Amino acid sequence: MSDPYHSDFNTKLKSYLTVYKVPLAPDSLDPTVFYFPENGEHPRLLPGVHAQITNDIEILVSGQPSRVMKYVIVGDVVTPGKDNKKAEIKVLVVINNNLMDVDVNGLLAEELLKLANSLSGRLATGTLHPIRYVVTVRDIDPRNYNAVYDIANMNWIKMPSGLKTND
Repeated sequence: MSDPYHSDFNTKLKSYLTVYKVPLAPDSLDPTVFYFPENGEHPRLLPGVHAQITNDIEILVSGQPSRVMKYVIVGDVVTPGKDNKKAEIKVLVVINNNLMDVDVNGLLAEELLKLANSLSGRLATGTLHPIRYVVTVRDIDPRNYNAVYDIANMNWIKMPSGLKTND
């Protein structure tokens, strides 16, 4: 026999927990990660998330920014209408392999991968999105992704299709 009090309580709790969850519009990006400037420009990464990723990249390259050619966001978080508030923020870090010390018998490459793994998994500031860093020496081909956001330059290499903009 079911307890009507607990059934009623569970229904009210479920209703309470879902009331304030604003659904993501099918033509928009998660507002906990990106914002739309009032002047009509394309969406940009929120300053707190941008600062966190930039600080992690500085840790990753040990204060030698010449080691990084670029770092970009790809995946579900840059796909309009993806309503997964816990989707990872996938950051591809392209390492400059023309430097002499990048691959000394593979040891430094292994250290970079270990450090990237240790930095990965933490939630982005103010979100439920974990950040995952992927270190690579291959340049990014935008044709392989739905969208590509350049973090350092704060602009889109490839705009997501279906994104509502003020153009």
